[in-house]
Amino acid sequence: MTRAPAPPPEVRRARLAVAVTFLVHAAVFATWAPRIPSIKQALDLDNGALGIALGGLAVGLLAGTRLTGRMERAGRTGLAMRILVPVQAVALVGPAFATDLVTLTAALAVLGLIGGMLDVAMNAHAVAVERLYGRPIMSGFHGLWSLGSMVGSAIAALVAREGVDVRVHFIVAGIVCAVASAPFLTRLLRPDQEAAVTGHHVEVPGGRRPPVRVVVVVMMAAMGFGAFLGEGAIADWSAVYLNESLGASVGLAALGLSVFSGAMTASRLVADRVGAKYGPVVVARAGAALGALGYVIFLLAPGPLVALVGFAVAGFGIGPAVPVVFSAAGNTGTKNRVSVLGPVVSAGYLGAVLGPVAIGAVAHRTGLAWALIIPLGFVVLIFVAAGLLRGAAGGDETDGEDGGDGRGEGAGTRTDGETAARAHGPATIDG
Repeated sequence: MTRAPAPPPEVRRARLAVAVTFLVHAAVFATWAPRIPSIKQALDLDNGALGIALGGLAVGLLAGTRLTGRMERAGRTGLAMRILVPVQAVALVGPAFATDLVTLTAALAVLGLIGGMLDVAMNAHAVAVERLYGRPIMSGFHGLWSLGSMVGSAIAALVAREGVDVRVHFIVAGIVCAVASAPFLTRLLRPDQEAAVTGHHVEVPGGRRPPVRVVVVVMMAAMGFGAFLGEGAIADWSAVYLNESLGASVGLAALGLSVFSGAMTASRLVADRVGAKYGPVVVARAGAALGALGYVIFLLAPGPLVALVGFAVAGFGIGPAVPVVFSAAGNTGTKNRVSVLGPVVSAGYLGAVLGPVAIGAVAHRTGLAWALIIPLGFVVLIFVAAGLLRGAAGGDETDGEDGGDGRGEGAGTRTDGETAARAHGPATIDG
């Protein structure tokens, strides 16, 4: 496997800027979620009303993912990120100052809208930086997102325990996120750099992958849907499953999500190295196999301790799915789209929104253990369809003539000299 040359300092700084963006994006939402009970109590909302407000957040997220197509096609997501990151930090304050259900729903819709737009923009920019690196780095970004979510929620929980007013908390958090990220955002790729490797005139990295058919896009969207559904199912139902189905105490039941999230973060932080050596198909397929094994373990577990092992195995396996699918989507185009990242991200959010609801509805009729087979089915789909993810960094640009193992020559062939020269710009071609 050909080893990619070290990227110039300018590209390394762009990678750091994208990493900070992933951290901030996660921290904002992780700050909001633990304070939901405080806001619910302050506005005297019942569960039904809170569900409506959270629906506003979901609608905003989905809408936001559909508003970035022009920026993505033009290869100008860096400009959008410089605006969206501080705006998202400001939007965090909105829910804290809501006075009733209507204003809370509107504030959450705005927060979701900005968050959804930023999600697509930062993943598209990550694809551009990944191409310039010439090796997989997408999983690392998503690992940092998971880390930011864990740290942000832990800080928010401590702040809530100390009884800090939500408005003060969100204002301080918003200022910290905006100010801390500002110096890094100036290091994002310039529009000409980004457009040189991801703009509409650039067919694919290296120019060797033909446009795919709609059925491939649908399958990739289904994998994104399933990956988000799998994560959402554990987040929303793991504690209930451990407590009600396996008799775990409330404290022990809470560990289900913790071990799942920790294992998922760890796998994302190591998946890039594995992908660079073996290719994205192997990462996705091996991860899906581990994820399915984890589901089987906790669904058949005789007690909560064995189930916790299953949650850890499932998290470690599922972890790389989202970044590998997103990287492949960012490097896959149709006759009309240079990238299908936007639709795949939208499908992912749809899975996060609809999946847990569907599981709840099925659980009401058949029991939770049977309902959790739904995300297991999507994990199996990822295993079966992993061959479609060769377009992710580290994959074979010849679209699988290697027989389907996804190894190829690695990402070292991904960015040719001419493209790299244009991307770095005439004044900075030597880094």
